[in-house]
Amino acid sequence: MKRLLKRLILTLLTSALLIAAAMAWNVYHTAIPEPTTFAKVTPPPAFTPLRLRVVTWNLWGIFGFTPRRAERMQVIAREIVKLNPDIVGFQEVFVQADRDLLTTALREAGLPHSRYFSSGLVGSGLLLVSRFPIESDGFIRYADGGRPEAVHHGDWWAGKGLSLSTLRLPDGSPLYIANTHMHARYRGQYHATQLAQGRQLLPWASRVKDTGAPALWLGDWNNKPDSDVLAPLIASGDWRHLTGDKTAIDHIFGSGPAWQWHVLSLGKLTGLLTATPKVPWSDHAARWIEVELRRQP
Repeated sequence: MKRLLKRLILTLLTSALLIAAAMAWNVYHTAIPEPTTFAKVTPPPAFTPLRLRVVTWNLWGIFGFTPRRAERMQVIAREIVKLNPDIVGFQEVFVQADRDLLTTALREAGLPHSRYFSSGLVGSGLLLVSRFPIESDGFIRYADGGRPEAVHHGDWWAGKGLSLSTLRLPDGSPLYIANTHMHARYRGQYHATQLAQGRQLLPWASRVKDTGAPALWLGDWNNKPDSDVLAPLIASGDWRHLTGDKTAIDHIFGSGPAWQWHVLSLGKLTGLLTATPKVPWSDHAARWIEVELRRQP
């Protein structure tokens, strides 16, 4: 009996230490620091309008939890190449093999630059792939990431946040690219968390605006544009809603006081697996836009 009791105590202590270590790692591990440089940009006197095709897509890529994940990623890689994008912001790409598959397919399609933003125990799930060089990047981790005991929701363990990168356009102009995945509401349980995440991003939206550079803000925002979470951000950063659907929660916004984002076309991409018609490619549709970036007259 004493042996069994000792084993039980040892097992409980070991489990408690492992959980504490995992929680400590999750809290302190963010591989990419916050951005620090926000130099003011003088728009070039002559800027040739530039066409860009931009995509945001939550891929539902959670190891062991999402159905037919590897099969779906093969289809997604094929379909995203068909869109012929210039910039893609993915969310929920937690598995390294999936990231390798997507970056390889897009590299062969002419998008050689990519960044994954490692954070927390699981990783932020944010992957950026670009036709243009990525000159710098940073990661703003959400201070309020949800609840650690809500393991079935997973957001706290993912160390989510907003990635903020600087691309270099062909004429030498910088372009800020932000990508995020805000906490889901789960029937209103995390409204306060979303509000806190939105407030945390307010100064970053202002800093980017003050540079005068063009910027694109992509992601699964888990909110409509007119929500109390996103409306203050839109006002603070002078964002324009480019993806059009105001009932959606996945959006692309454009900003930059000296720039115009002229939407030429837009759409969404979704489908079902051929072999398993009940399984969608993802539980989110891809949102894409083709825009022409112009100088303000």
